[in-house]
Amino acid sequence: MVGGLPVKRLHGTIKEVYQGKFIDRFPELPTAGKLIPIGETAATCLTEILPRPITPPVVKKFRNTSNPPAGKERVFYGRANDPDIASYLTHGITTIISENASSLVNPPPKTYFQQKIKEKKESVYLSNCQAPLGKSHDQSLRMPKGLDVNNTRFGTTVKQEISAADIVNPRKTFDEVQKEAQEGHDLYVSTHNDYYVGEAVNRKYNPSTFNRFNLHGKETPHFNDGRNISRTLHWVPDLQMKKSAKIVSKISDDFKEKFQPQIGKVHDLIADTLNVPPDHTFGILIRPEEYGVGDLLHNRLPSEYLKGKDRERAVFTAIRQNLKKANYHNFDTLLHAFRHYDKVTDIILALSMMYEALDSSILNSAAKNLVSKSAPEHAET
Repeated sequence: MVGGLPVKRLHGTIKEVYQGKFIDRFPELPTAGKLIPIGETAATCLTEILPRPITPPVVKKFRNTSNPPAGKERVFYGRANDPDIASYLTHGITTIISENASSLVNPPPKTYFQQKIKEKKESVYLSNCQAPLGKSHDQSLRMPKGLDVNNTRFGTTVKQEISAADIVNPRKTFDEVQKEAQEGHDLYVSTHNDYYVGEAVNRKYNPSTFNRFNLHGKETPHFNDGRNISRTLHWVPDLQMKKSAKIVSKISDDFKEKFQPQIGKVHDLIADTLNVPPDHTFGILIRPEEYGVGDLLHNRLPSEYLKGKDRERAVFTAIRQNLKKANYHNFDTLLHAFRHYDKVTDIILALSMMYEALDSSILNSAAKNLVSKSAPEHAET
C-alpha cells in the first residue's frame, strides 16, 4: 500500500503490494508518481500458453489468403466456403490403349492356320500371282518360246579399262592437270560458257574500235566514313525538317528577347527604351586617392605615402636580401663589407661602386635603375 491505496495487479486480484516496503509519512496527501504493477515478469512473457487459442473460421479464411500455412494452397477468401469441385474434375478425353511398339516391331509368330488364311486373302491380287513375296519375278511368260531362260545372257561384256578413282583423282601432277585444262578451255567457253572467275565475256566485237579491257560507265561513289549508311538510317522527312528554316512567331520572339535571359547577354528589361551604346557606363568615375588604408592607420605624412610604391619597395627588399646573403657569407661585419667595396679608401661609396656591388650580386636592371633614381651621387659609409 502506497499512501493508503491498494494496488491492483494485472491478474485482477487486489493486494497490498508495497506493504512494509515503504513508509508513508503523509498519508493524508495523495501520492505522486506512477505505480508499476508487479506480476508480469520476463519468465511469464516467455512461457508458452497451452493450449493455443483457436483462430475463428471467419478470421482464418482471410489469413489463408494473405498468410497461408506452410505447404498449403492459397485460397481466396471469397471462395473459402465453396465446395471443392476442382479436385474431382477431369479435363480431356480418356485415351484408348492401342498396340505397343514392341508388338509392331517384333510381332508374334503366326500359326499355320493363320498363314493359310492370309495367303488365301492375298491370292486375289495380281501382284501376288506374278511376283509373290520372297520369289523372283517370273518373266518367262513374255519371252519367246524355246528360250533357255537360265543360260541365256543379254547385252555385251564391258571391258574394264580404268577405275572411277583414277577418273576422279588421276595420278598426275598439278601442273599437268592445269595444262590439260588450259588446252580445252577455249572449247568449253564456246560450248558451255565455262569462264574463269572474273574472266570477261568475249563477245567478238570489232577489235579495231573496241578493247575488251576498257571500263565503261561511272565509278560508284564510296566513302569510308559511313555517310551513305547514315543517310539510309534516317528518314527523309526528318532530314528535310533539319535543313528547313524554323518559323517562329514574332510575338513569341519579342517576348523571349525581352523577358527570357540569353547566354552572353545581360538581362535588361528596359533595353529597348535606353538609347545608349552597349559599352555605356552609368555613374561618375571616382578619382582614387593618393593614400591608402595603411597610410591612414599609421598617420603618415604626404611625402611618406606608400600607396603606389609597391614595386619600389619590392625591389629594395630584393636588393637588401641579396646583399645580405652575399655579405653574410663573405664578410664578418658590415664595416668589412663597405671597406671591400670602397676601392679609393676615402670612406665614400660612389655610384659606380654600388653598380659593381649589384653586378656581383647578380641583380636585374630594374634594381639598378631604381638605385640610380633614388640614391645620391655619393653615399657615405
